[in-house]
Amino acid sequence: MMQRVPGSRGFTLLEVMISAALGIVVVASGLAVGTQMQRRALFEEQTMMAQTTGRTLEEMLSSQVARAGAGMGNTPISFADSDDRFGIEMWSNPSTVAFFTTDGDYVAPDAAKQQPASDALRLYWGSTNALISLEGCTGKGSSVRQGADQFCLAPSSSDGLAPAVGQPFTLAVLANANEQSACATRVTNVNAGSNRLTATLGTGTLNTGGCGLAPTDMYWTSGDWLVMGLEGVAYRVNWKNNIPTLEALPSGATTWQVVSRDVEQLRVRQAVIDLTNLNAAPRWFPETDLTLANPPRPAISDCTVGQFSTSCAVETPSFENVPPTETVEVRRRRLQQRVREVEVTLVVRTRRNDREINQPTVTDDDGFRLDGYKRRTFTFRVAPRNFGVAGLVPPALTGVAP
Repeated sequence: MMQRVPGSRGFTLLEVMISAALGIVVVASGLAVGTQMQRRALFEEQTMMAQTTGRTLEEMLSSQVARAGAGMGNTPISFADSDDRFGIEMWSNPSTVAFFTTDGDYVAPDAAKQQPASDALRLYWGSTNALISLEGCTGKGSSVRQGADQFCLAPSSSDGLAPAVGQPFTLAVLANANEQSACATRVTNVNAGSNRLTATLGTGTLNTGGCGLAPTDMYWTSGDWLVMGLEGVAYRVNWKNNIPTLEALPSGATTWQVVSRDVEQLRVRQAVIDLTNLNAAPRWFPETDLTLANPPRPAISDCTVGQFSTSCAVETPSFENVPPTETVEVRRRRLQQRVREVEVTLVVRTRRNDREINQPTVTDDDGFRLDGYKRRTFTFRVAPRNFGVAGLVPPALTGVAP
């Protein structure tokens, strides 16, 4: 009897099609998961970069604010008539300040596009690397001035302030804590051999104030005159091309330099002390929390005459000389000399936004718009130690055992 041998049987067309479809689904799912993981990794990397940028800027600004006012304390530096600058100054609306807009490159944030407003910050300090002490000139008693542009140096003085090759002058500051005076100075020559320093006071016309007094005035007979290189930096957030950019202008430079394209906002507050009650809590400018200040306090740069007795009130200690007529600039100056702490807030955002998370009308838990950008906020406080050492400070106690 013959037996039938079953023939070999392959996959049917339907089975092949089902297998192919399942394979495509698996591959597509793998690609989707891989793309999503790659996208998430990219934005996580950007978030980490934003955090690193914020920490780096915090360290940089903290060190600069801490040494602001070195050599002159809270005394304003006279650059020219009507141009007195402090070691620390901030402005809530930099677009109205010529210092921050004269380059023609500054673009203010557009409120219609919900671009956050930023403050501007300017710092100055004296460098001790080439510090020079002045002393009385021969035949001039204790006066440190020999003539209009000649100053007498202490023996064995450094010539580190001499202008570099190709430079017309070195920008310096002539300061005296006893006189509460600080003058921006252009040093053109240092002759350590003959103990002479050649310099011009101010960067413009100085006809008033201590820096504009004649060389024969008794003002120059006070001891403890110092000359230091003047260093500093100013910061602004520029929204040119709708890209927030933190820019810096070092002292003596003419071109603003890019520091970071990740900083969306810079905010600055200043703590003002009461010189008649040093134990009292400082007042913060600005302060918008009505539970802490009612009426709210503006930035020092925004104080007006109408706020002299309220938000911008200031006490008058016995050791402070106040002009008979107090203008807005005088009141702002008095408040600025009482600053003893600075609070800086930086908002750093990622460079690219996640288009899948774009709900600009909705805010997150931190109050930021859900526009696809990840943001990190860094707030820190720094005490500029030099502001409490020289300038308008309480007189030293006498008769107190050390």
